[in-house]
Amino acid sequence: MEYFAAVLPSICIGVIFWLIMRSIFRGDRTERAVESASQDDAARWYKDLKQRESDALPFSPSSLADNEPTR
Repeated sequence: MEYFAAVLPSICIGVIFWLIMRSIFRGDRTERAVESASQDDAARWYKDLKQRESDALPFSPSSLADNEPTR
């Protein structure tokens, strides 16, 4: 029983560390999934916009060059 009492604090700290790391990794995995879904949604929106307005895209290089101030 003495050995168990000597090892118990280390085991408790290990379990707490494991729980904290598990929550960090789960949060990271969820955040990456949400970011990926957001990027896919933005790409789909831009593709739809490109099909509707083929020449006058808001973020195309030609529209950015047209909006540059003259010096």
